[in-house]
Amino acid sequence: MSEPMTAREEWRRYWATVLAAMIGMSFYTVITYSLGTFIGPLEKEFGWSRTALSSGLAIFAGISMLGGPFVGMALDRFGTRKLAIVGMILASTALASFSLLNGSIGQWIALYVIYGVVALAIKSTIWSAGISSVFTRARSLALAFVLSGSAIGQTFAPVIANKLIVAVGWREAYIWLGFGWGGLALALLVPFYFDAHARKAKQVRASTAPVALPGLTIREATRDSRVIRIAVANLLMSIVGSGVSVHLVRVVAENGMTMDSAVDIAATAGIAGLVGKLGCGWLLDRVQGSVIPFTGFAVGAFGHFLLIGLFAGAAPLMLGAMCVGFASGAGLQISTYLVSRYAGLRNFGAIFGTISSTMMAGTAIGPLLAGSVHDLTGSYDALLMMASPVMLLCAMLFIGLGPYPEFPQPALAE
Repeated sequence: MSEPMTAREEWRRYWATVLAAMIGMSFYTVITYSLGTFIGPLEKEFGWSRTALSSGLAIFAGISMLGGPFVGMALDRFGTRKLAIVGMILASTALASFSLLNGSIGQWIALYVIYGVVALAIKSTIWSAGISSVFTRARSLALAFVLSGSAIGQTFAPVIANKLIVAVGWREAYIWLGFGWGGLALALLVPFYFDAHARKAKQVRASTAPVALPGLTIREATRDSRVIRIAVANLLMSIVGSGVSVHLVRVVAENGMTMDSAVDIAATAGIAGLVGKLGCGWLLDRVQGSVIPFTGFAVGAFGHFLLIGLFAGAAPLMLGAMCVGFASGAGLQISTYLVSRYAGLRNFGAIFGTISSTMMAGTAIGPLLAGSVHDLTGSYDALLMMASPVMLLCAMLFIGLGPYPEFPQPALAE
C-alpha cells in the first residue's frame, strides 16, 4: 500500500490544477464585482433605478441557489473537468452578450437568466470539489488559492471595467471582460485542470467503479448541527455582505470620494480578501478551533461599521472596505474547508452545493435590499448599521464546533 503524499508532493503534482481553478473562479465573480462600475453608465443611458439594476444579480443568485444541489450531485458522479470547460465557454459568451442591451428591462432579466444557468458549471462548488478531491495534506491552503480567485475578481474587475468603460464604452467593456477574461480561464482549464475523477479516467478508462471517499450521507448532513450552523452563518453573511460588496463603489463615493478614488478604495477589499483567504488557508491546515473562524467573520462587523462614514477622511473608508473584503474572503475559505472536514468528501458536492445555494439565496436578497434601502432613504446607512450585528452573530455560530470527525474509509469493490 502506497504512503500518502506529503503537502509538498501534492503541490508539486497539482499546482497547475490550482492555478487553472483560481482563474476560473475569478471569472465567475466578474459579473458581480463589475456591476457597481456599470451602474453609472447604464443609469445614464437607460434611466434604470438601482433596484432594477440589482435585480439582475438577484436572478443570477436565485438560479445558482436552485441549481446548486443538482450541480453538486452531478459533479459527485461525473467529476468537474467537463462541466468546467463547457461552462466557461458558455459563460464567457453570455457575459459578452450584455453588450447587446437596448434599454429593455426584459432583455436585462433574460440575459441574467441565461448567464445564471450556464454559470452553474463554473461556480465555487465546482472548483472546491475538484481541488478537495486531489489535495489532502495541503487542502486548506490549496482551497485558499482557488477561492482567492474571487478576491482577484473583486480587486481587478471594477478597475478593469472602469478603464474599459472610459476607453471604449460600456458595450465593448462587456465584450472584453467576457472573451478576454473568460478566454484566459479557458486557455488554462483545457491543458491543466484535472480533478480526481478525470485523473482516474485517464489511468483506468475501462473501469466504471466510482472513487470511494469517506464522509456523511446527505441525510446525516441535514441532521448535523455543525453543518447546519455553518450553513446559517453563510446565509446571513451573504445577505449583508453581497449587498455591501456589490454597491461598495457607490457606498464609498457617497461618503465624499470621487469616482476614481471610490474605485481604488473598493479595490482594496479584493486585496484584503486575498489576504483573508490565504492567511486563513495556511492557518487552518495547522490549527483547529474556533478562533480563526470567529475572527474571520467578526472583522466584517467592524468593517461595516466604519463604512457608515462616522469618521472623516478616506482612511476609515479604506480600512472599512478592507475589513469587509477580508471577512468575505476568509468566510468563504473557512466555510468550504470546514464543510470538507465536518461533512467529509463522500457527498461533498451535494452538501456544499446545498450550502452554496443558501449563500446564493443571500446573494439574491442582498443587492436588492441594498438598492431598495438606497432608493427609499437616499443612503446606505441603514444597511450598514444592520450589517455589523449580523456579522457578529455569524461569528458566534462558529464557537464550539468541536474536533474534526474521523470517517471510516468505504470499502472498494475489487
